[in-house]
Amino acid sequence: MTGARREGPAMARKSVSGILLAVSAVLALAACNSVPKAAPGYAAHDFGLPDGPPARQLPFPIRNTEVVPAPWLASTAMHYRLLYAQPTRRQVFVENRWAAQPAQLIELTIRRSMRTADPALGGSGCRLRIDLDEFAQVFDAEGVSRGVVEARAALLAPRSDQLIATRAFSVARPAPSANAVGGVVALREAVTRLKGELLDWLEGLDADPASRVRARCGA
Repeated sequence: MTGARREGPAMARKSVSGILLAVSAVLALAACNSVPKAAPGYAAHDFGLPDGPPARQLPFPIRNTEVVPAPWLASTAMHYRLLYAQPTRRQVFVENRWAAQPAQLIELTIRRSMRTADPALGGSGCRLRIDLDEFAQVFDAEGVSRGVVEARAALLAPRSDQLIATRAFSVARPAPSANAVGGVVALREAVTRLKGELLDWLEGLDADPASRVRARCGA
């Protein structure tokens, strides 16, 4: 009985120690699980370095060029649409982003592509506004996609912003691969095509005597 009484407290101490170790392990595991996990990395894309022809000279001044995105395009997300399966659903690539909003990338590309005559004294010069309505990779079938850009351009008079001319543009280019990287290539080529059609349109306005673009823009 005496031996039993001596072993009792020792066993109790060991039992308590074991419980404390178990509780410590549980708390340590909970602490590890509470640490926020690092966000997965993603690739940021732009249109690459300028590699096209030199800037084209427009015969009338443009004071400002602005590309305004539709609300659903006012982010750096890369949009795609499975036209063959869910035609009304917009989706985004998780591991790929644009380096800036598409409207900002397009605006920079257009500004680099044109030079205009110096505006007359007094700060005149027309304003070019482009509303970006669509900028996405569209999958027509599994493994087949294209980059689609839709926009509306408006040439506005100095100071009054009175509409001089407007035109809608819709451009599509095939993607070389059915993934985000292929979409980047297709959309870059679509923007290049859009830029060329836009400059052709602006030059054509100057050739039309009825539009009086030079006089109205202050050239």
